[in-house]
Amino acid sequence: MANKNIIPPSAKVAIIEQQYLSPVLVIQGYNIPIGTTYCFLAKADPWTDEANPPVPTSDQKYMKQVMKNMFVTKLLTTSEISPVIQRIDWESGVVYDYYKDDVNMVELDSNGYLIRNFYVKNKYDQVFKCLWNNTTLDEYDNTVLNASTVEPYFQPGTYNTNNIFQGADKYKWKYIYTIDTGLKVKFMDKAWMPVGIGTNTPNTFDNTAGRGSIDVINITSVGSGYDPANAIISVTITGDGTGAAAVANVSLGSVADVIVTNPGTNYTYANVAIVSSIGSGAMAFSPTSPIGGHGFDPVSDLGCSHVMFTTEFNGSEGGVIPTDIDYHQIGLIVNPTSAKRWLQAQNDGAAGPYPANSSIYKTSTDLTVAPGFGVYTPDEIIYQGSTDSIDNATFIARVLSFDPATNVLRLINTTGTPTNNSPVRNDSRTNRTLLSYTTPDFSPFSGYISFLENRTGVQRSSDGIEQIRIVLGY
Repeated sequence: MANKNIIPPSAKVAIIEQQYLSPVLVIQGYNIPIGTTYCFLAKADPWTDEANPPVPTSDQKYMKQVMKNMFVTKLLTTSEISPVIQRIDWESGVVYDYYKDDVNMVELDSNGYLIRNFYVKNKYDQVFKCLWNNTTLDEYDNTVLNASTVEPYFQPGTYNTNNIFQGADKYKWKYIYTIDTGLKVKFMDKAWMPVGIGTNTPNTFDNTAGRGSIDVINITSVGSGYDPANAIISVTITGDGTGAAAVANVSLGSVADVIVTNPGTNYTYANVAIVSSIGSGAMAFSPTSPIGGHGFDPVSDLGCSHVMFTTEFNGSEGGVIPTDIDYHQIGLIVNPTSAKRWLQAQNDGAAGPYPANSSIYKTSTDLTVAPGFGVYTPDEIIYQGSTDSIDNATFIARVLSFDPATNVLRLINTTGTPTNNSPVRNDSRTNRTLLSYTTPDFSPFSGYISFLENRTGVQRSSDGIEQIRIVLGY
């Protein structure tokens, strides 16, 4: 017995929409986010070769070390997450692929790029889908591919009611959506452009398309001998839907084009015949739209399989992050736990989950030490123990930063538990007494790292803003 299966592009779309919509779980009347995602910064110490950071690995030892090296995490809200598609700017002289309902239009090559460029963004940030590229046959019946030379654009009242733009190059473009200005600022770069989920679509499923509409009818053979002055030329559309209608546009005895006057509704297939008592040979075909119509669901329509996360770390973020350090790792962590929420739930006898839900967390362990001589230097190792040797240490950590004005020592990569009223030592023999300490509310070991990137060191500053963009593909 043989089994054959596929995972269609719609599976990726489902993941993208789940990622964006962030489903919630209702517990005791409260909406608890299931898909909370935080962006983190980690690793203050430099790489052995700063110019060439190592490739991260996925083994458990490496992941745990990343979690120990985190020093801040920031919640990504829905406004900081957007589906994105490959950016394709319209260019004159390029042959674009036209939409076919019997071809996987969103198929990707080995590098993850679209094999068929069937949509474009114009200079006004309007996105169009190519429904016909004026493919013709030469005198030997060889296919001739014609380049687009007229940029499509949306201007109400300048093209037909089906939102089809057709220029002198005879390309037929379907208007899909206009990129929102706010989304453009956050989520558009040279490689990607945002696509909204159900927010920028000009039509709804309840409009007319249903299972599918017929927005264009494309000519494959113009025929000859047609004479509309002496014989009716009928365009007959047959299929499993209703309402589609069209008229023939005849020039010099040939059917130059067919204009759809009513796209109809609920078509999963359709056939077209051009019939007249005078003239013959004209042939055309009519691809049916996706469910709901072209542009009903741009994420699915344009084969979205990537989502972009973007956030900013602004200066000290209100004292949460040191500004006199470098960092070398960024990433995403999903569904981490709040230590305080977990402890409160244990005290109340409540059931989980206990997801982190604050907008930002510092994940360092902070020590307040007594005033004295000597300082602690970022990246160095500090320790506590019964002797001056680190070999007998009961607590070890790496210094993230030290503020000599407040005597607050921020630590990452900790092992063991600090001991109050005990010396905090380093190799340069700085020796100050620990007065008090706080541990982070955020519990990184409870989450799942979904993305990790090793970077050449990024220097922070008190007045600087780091904008981070992360694109995940599925």
